[in-house]
Amino acid sequence: MPPTKARSSPEKAARGSTRAPASPEPETEGPAAALGAPAGADLVAELSGINLYAEGSLHAELKRRLAAPGDRLEALVAGKVVDLVKADGELVEVQTKGLGKIAPKVLALAAAGHRVRVVHPVALETRIKRVDPSSGELVSERRSPKRGDLYSLFDELVKATGLIAAPGVTVEALFVRDSVLRVRDGTGSWRRKGDRTADRLLEEILDSRRLETRRDWLALIPRGLAAPYSSASLGEALGIAPDRARKILYSLARAGLLRETGRAGRRKTYEKAPAKRNAPARRAAPARPAAKA
Repeated sequence: MPPTKARSSPEKAARGSTRAPASPEPETEGPAAALGAPAGADLVAELSGINLYAEGSLHAELKRRLAAPGDRLEALVAGKVVDLVKADGELVEVQTKGLGKIAPKVLALAAAGHRVRVVHPVALETRIKRVDPSSGELVSERRSPKRGDLYSLFDELVKATGLIAAPGVTVEALFVRDSVLRVRDGTGSWRRKGDRTADRLLEEILDSRRLETRRDWLALIPRGLAAPYSSASLGEALGIAPDRARKILYSLARAGLLRETGRAGRRKTYEKAPAKRNAPARRAAPARPAAKA
């Protein structure tokens, strides 16, 4: 099959003039620093279809930032289309929302001996931009009151607990500034006065955090916090709401890293579960380069 360039819908093309100019890349060290390189801009998708036609701008841009010379884009691996195959054999899947939907695919690839990294963007700051439905011109802009953080991952992970400390799987939180384009055409939610969310754009990459091993995940619980942990005590220690702390405890327990010890009033309590003996090695064996389609 000849290489096919990613397609964009007519709707996205029509609103191309509303996109904000690209922001300068942040000066960061570590994994995030490499994301500013435009090396992947010239990569061509090996396969195309609904995976590219319905692709949002944020997803497409993150793939470009993650790519480097020698990588393969939208490649077929073990019967599944993968966002990015790194030159060293690592598979990268970018998922802007709905980690639960991608978990079976990721776990199947890891079980087949591949190293898989799931990249999920977390917006530390978001600008809401409203455009005119007729002209596509920007008519208003404001800062969203919502602020993400590392623990925002668990808003998604509660439905994808199998990814936590799974052999061969790394979860990477990519901290970004983004903007959301909305069109007031009457088709959106009444809560937003009919505004429809048209696209989500990457403005800047700030930093990243990778979670791989049991130790990485359990390190999210403050060392000085005495067990048993409740949503109230963990929330207070982390400076987050008990509801979010409950998601963290639930997810880590479902992954087998914590175990229930009882209740403190109406709240469940947890402690660290002992590591399983003869557990499989954390890292899958180095993956063989995936054959080209």
